[in-house]
Amino acid sequence: MAKNHKRTLSVIFFTVFLDLLGVGLIIPVLAPILIDNKSGIFAADTDFGTRTIIFGILLSIYSFSQFFSNPIFGGLSDRFGRRKVLLYSLIGTIVGYALLALGIENSSLLLVFIGRILPGFASGNLTIAYSSLADVSDDKTKTKNFGLIGMAFGLGFVIGPFVGGQLANPDIISWFNYSTPFIAAVILAVINLVLAYRFFPETLRESIKNKISFLDGIKNIQKAFSYKSLRSLFIIVFINNFGFAFFTQFFIILLLKKYGFMQEGIGIMYGYLGIWVAISQGIILRPLANRFPAAKIALYTLPLTTIFLIILLIPDSAIFLYIIIPFIAFSQSTATSSIQAMISNIASDDTQGEILGISSSMNALSQAIPALIGGGVAAANLSYPIILAALSAFIAWVLLVNLSIKKLIVHDTDTKQK
Repeated sequence: MAKNHKRTLSVIFFTVFLDLLGVGLIIPVLAPILIDNKSGIFAADTDFGTRTIIFGILLSIYSFSQFFSNPIFGGLSDRFGRRKVLLYSLIGTIVGYALLALGIENSSLLLVFIGRILPGFASGNLTIAYSSLADVSDDKTKTKNFGLIGMAFGLGFVIGPFVGGQLANPDIISWFNYSTPFIAAVILAVINLVLAYRFFPETLRESIKNKISFLDGIKNIQKAFSYKSLRSLFIIVFINNFGFAFFTQFFIILLLKKYGFMQEGIGIMYGYLGIWVAISQGIILRPLANRFPAAKIALYTLPLTTIFLIILLIPDSAIFLYIIIPFIAFSQSTATSSIQAMISNIASDDTQGEILGISSSMNALSQAIPALIGGGVAAANLSYPIILAALSAFIAWVLLVNLSIKKLIVHDTDTKQK
C-alpha cells in the first residue's frame, strides 16, 4: 500500500508540475504584451494607466473563472472520481491556451480574454490534485505532502518563467515572438493529458453525491463562515492570499517600470523566486513539519513575510532583489502550506473534496479582487501593491495569534503522537 501511495504521489506531483509549468511559461509575457507598444494589442498612444488596468482585469478574469470552477470540480470529483474530471479539465486548458496564442497572433484582445477564461475555469484541476493528495494522506503526512505539491508549484515557476521569457525573445530564434510561450503551453497541456490518461490513478474510495451548481463558488463563501472550527482559518487564508496576490501579480509592473526588465529578465526573476519556493517546500518544510505542528510554523513565518516585503521596497538596484526574494519565498510558501494542512486536518475524511473546494474558492476570490483593482493601484504608485501585500500578511498573522492557537497546536501535536 505504501508503495502504491508513493507512486500516486509521484503522479500527482508530475501532473501539478506540468500544469504549473504551462502557467509559468506565460508569466513573463502577459504584462509586456499589454505594456509594449510593439505588441499591437493596444494603439501606440494608449496610456500606461489604461494598460495596467486592462492587465489587472485580464488577471482577474482568470481568477474569477477559478472561483466558479474550483467548487464545481471539487464536487464533480467527489461524485464521478478524480481521474475522469481531471482529464476533461486538461482538455479545456488545451483549448484555452490555443485561443490565447491565436489572439496574440491576430492582436485580438477578445480572443485573449476568452483564452484566459477557459484555462482559468479548467484550473479547477488543482482542486482535484489536492483532493487526490488528501485521499492518500493521513493527518501525520498531510503537511509534508501538501509541501510536495508546493514544491511542484515552485519547480513549475522555476522552469516556466525562464523558458517563457526565452521563447518570446526573437534574438534567440527569429520566429520566436509573444505567442510562442502559449504554443509551448498547449504542447505541455497535451503531454499532461496523455500522461494523466495513462498513469493518473483513481484515488476516490467512495462516491459522494452532493448537489453541484455554478453558484457553488458564492455558496462556498457562505459555507466558509458556517464551519465554526474552520471559519477563522478560512478568513486567514483569504487575507493572506489576498495580500500576496498583489505581490505576485504586480511585482512584474515594478520590474518593468522601476528596473527596466523585459520578458527575459522577468522570466529569470520569477524563475529565481520559484527556485526558492521549491527549496522551501521540498527541502526546508518537510523536516520542519516533522518537528513542529503546522499552526506553530504558520505563526512564526507569517510575520517574516511582512518584514521582507517591506524590505523589498528599499533597494534601487535590482541586484538586491535577488538577496531578498529567497526570504519572501520561504516565509510565504511555508505559511501557506501549513495553514492549508491545518484546514485539511480539521476536516473530516468524507468532506475533503468539499472543504478543499471551499478553500480553493476563497483562494481564487482572494486572487481575483487584487487583480481587478491592482492595475489602478499600481498606476497610482508602483510601491502600493507591495505595501498592501505586507499589510495583509501582518493582519493574517494577528488573526492567527488571536485564534485559540493552543487548541490548534494541541490538535496537531496529538495527531503526530498517534
